[in-house]
Amino acid sequence: MKYYTIPFFVPHRGCSHKCVFCDQRSITGELTSATPLPEDIKKKIETYLATMPKSGVYVQVGFFGGSFTGISEEDQKKFLSPVMEFLDDGRVKGVRLSTRPDLIGQKKIDFLSAHGVSCIELGVQSMFRDVLDASGRGHTPEHTVEASRLILKNGLDLTHQIMIGLPESSYDKEFLTARMAVDLGASQVRIYPVIVMKGTELAEMWRKKEYAALEMEEALERSAKLISFFRRSNVKVIRCGLHASEALLSGEKYLAGPFHQSFGHYAAERANKIC
Repeated sequence: MKYYTIPFFVPHRGCSHKCVFCDQRSITGELTSATPLPEDIKKKIETYLATMPKSGVYVQVGFFGGSFTGISEEDQKKFLSPVMEFLDDGRVKGVRLSTRPDLIGQKKIDFLSAHGVSCIELGVQSMFRDVLDASGRGHTPEHTVEASRLILKNGLDLTHQIMIGLPESSYDKEFLTARMAVDLGASQVRIYPVIVMKGTELAEMWRKKEYAALEMEEALERSAKLISFFRRSNVKVIRCGLHASEALLSGEKYLAGPFHQSFGHYAAERANKIC
C-alpha cells in the first residue's frame, strides 16, 4: 500500500498566537490571501488523483499551515465539504489537519469526525512549560495531554509535531517530549528543527545573542537519536526537517539554523547507524 497526501495550506488561519519562530508565509510558500477556495480544492484533488495508481493506494487530503480548528465552523465546512464526494466514492480515504493542542474539544472533534477527518496533527513542539513560554506558544503540556486523550478516545489517528532547538530547550527535554508522544499514543510524528527567519521575534533574540541556533551537526545528531527512538517504539516519522520553500532555498528569509533540503534524509541515514 502506498500512502499519498494531497496538501492544502491555510497559512496563519485560526492561529491565536504568533510564536517567536514563526514566519509561516515563508515556510509554506503561500500568502494568507492565497487560501484555497472550495472550487480550487475539488480541482486540485482531481488533478492529483489523475496522476496516482487506481489501486494499492491510500489517499488523504491534508490541511496544514494554520490552526484549522481555530477558524470558524462555517469556514471549516467550506474547506471540508468539497472533499466529501471523494470520500463518498472511496477515492480519498480520509482527511488530516493540523491544529493547536488548546483548540481541541469534544464538540470540535464531533464536527470534524462528521466531515471525514480521520487524523489530527497536534502542534505540540515541546512538553516543557518553560520552553513553550519562551517560544510564545500560548498553550501548556496539559493541553497536549487532554487533546491527545480526546483524539484517541474518539477513534481518530494522532500525530505529534515536535521541534528541536527551541529557546530554553535541550536534547534531554526533546527526548522526554518524544517519550511523551509515545506514551500519549501518537502513531506518527514530525520533527522540525528551529530555523531563524527574518522578521520574527526569534531573529531579534538571535541578533541580541539571547538565542543561539543549533549547528547542523548537532541538529542532525539530535534528530537521528529521536528517529531511532521512534522506530524502536513503532511510531512512524513522517517528516524530519522543514519544507524546502522558495524563500528558504533562495536565502531570502533565512538567517540561521540547520536548514538543508535533504535534512530528513541525512538524519534518517544517521539513525540507521544507531544501535
